[in-house]
Amino acid sequence: MKKYHIITAFVLGLILLPLSCTKDFEEINTDPNNPLDAPSINIMANVIRYHTQQFYNAWGDMNEPSSYANHLGKIQYIDEAAYRFREGVVNNLWFFTYVNINDLDIVIRKESGEGGNPNYRAMAMTFRAYIYQVATDRWKDIPYTQAAQGHDGITNPEYDTQESIYLALLEELKQANALYSAAPANAIGPNDVLFGGNMMKWKRFTNSLRLRMATRISNIAPNVARTHIEEILGAPGTYPIMTSNDDNAYLWWQSSSPYREPWQTDTDNRDDHGMCKTLIDILKEHSDPRLPVYAKPATSDGEYRGVVSGAIDGTFVLSDISRIGTIFRNVPAGFSPIMRAAEVHFMIAEAAYRGWNTGGVSAQQAYELGVAASLAEYDLDGYDAYIAQPGVAWVNDVNQIHLQKWIALFKNGNEAWAENRRTDVPLLQHAPASSYVGQHNRPPFRYPYPVDEVNLNSANVTPKLQGVVNHMWGQQMWWDTRSGVN
Repeated sequence: MKKYHIITAFVLGLILLPLSCTKDFEEINTDPNNPLDAPSINIMANVIRYHTQQFYNAWGDMNEPSSYANHLGKIQYIDEAAYRFREGVVNNLWFFTYVNINDLDIVIRKESGEGGNPNYRAMAMTFRAYIYQVATDRWKDIPYTQAAQGHDGITNPEYDTQESIYLALLEELKQANALYSAAPANAIGPNDVLFGGNMMKWKRFTNSLRLRMATRISNIAPNVARTHIEEILGAPGTYPIMTSNDDNAYLWWQSSSPYREPWQTDTDNRDDHGMCKTLIDILKEHSDPRLPVYAKPATSDGEYRGVVSGAIDGTFVLSDISRIGTIFRNVPAGFSPIMRAAEVHFMIAEAAYRGWNTGGVSAQQAYELGVAASLAEYDLDGYDAYIAQPGVAWVNDVNQIHLQKWIALFKNGNEAWAENRRTDVPLLQHAPASSYVGQHNRPPFRYPYPVDEVNLNSANVTPKLQGVVNHMWGQQMWWDTRSGVN
């Protein structure tokens, strides 16, 4: 009898074994380090961090956009400043752009349904618009309508024109502005890495970003730009904007890896960047109070001196070149400037100069507010003396606005490069060490399309290559209306 019970128990165990093994199968085989879902605040933090880390570091900013804009110049390993790009860098920037857009789409879909939080939706829509703006200003036509649609089986998205992307983003930002909610139930909390859960600051960022995009297209589509700008500036209660440096969209980094400020991280083993001669000379010409903040004096003689961006090796001495100022380059817990109040004031000044309705603010008032805000970012004195100098004092010249905006955009090479392509202020020259000297008279118009796209999405990207010359010229941005440039 005992033997019978032993056999029965053994057989029963075999029968129940599959049930006991599979009961917790899904839980056992779920990787806790790669979750299938995450809180929206976590996704937002990850996107903001990754985008900023990639587009405000040495590879995404210092080597190329900030050098193309003549804020910086490379003093060692000068390839990028001389327009010799690296295919791996181009591929990586494109990859991170669309990974982050995909993650933001997840937040938007997640928060759009019943029980969703409209603040998360508005935040994600705003930051997605910002990433698209940076991307289209770099590559021109890019996937937009069919982007991040892998869940619907679209793995080779079609490209949208820059014009259609800009027009769509302007409307999306207007929609995002209407979503923000002050209801306690929709509070985000302090884990928001950009504004600490302050929805009014997010709303100001949304509308200021819309102003940026409208200003960017003001030469090519003035009626559209004017409609958006006047709507925003004519109803500040509905469309609040950045007005002081307290509103600035700065990502402040922590002091430990991997959350150190990207320009500072580059100093671990590198000394490849100096200040550009163009910027240093302009700051010195007007005794600009920002000079000792933006730059360090040269170690050879204590003078402030820049390098020609893309200079030929052997035409300068390292010890003669000013390095980047301490607060921008040597603070692990420093900042990446996504958008500033000074930039907003200069956009208002330009709109007023055009005669558009800016809510009673004159071009001179907005221009002077922009200069004051830029100096105040660094707690600088000397505004009264600076604003009275010839070349700085307002004489009703729109190029004054463009120049001061270009100066204020320091450490945001993506925007400085874009604004210079739009305005040609200051007038920049082609890099002397470029392989294309004699073929082009300006820094690059655009960034090369990734080789990965050419290989994997050739049917859609190939038509967009028509008219591109030497990877970076030929096609101007839709909003770039300059003539005589090549």
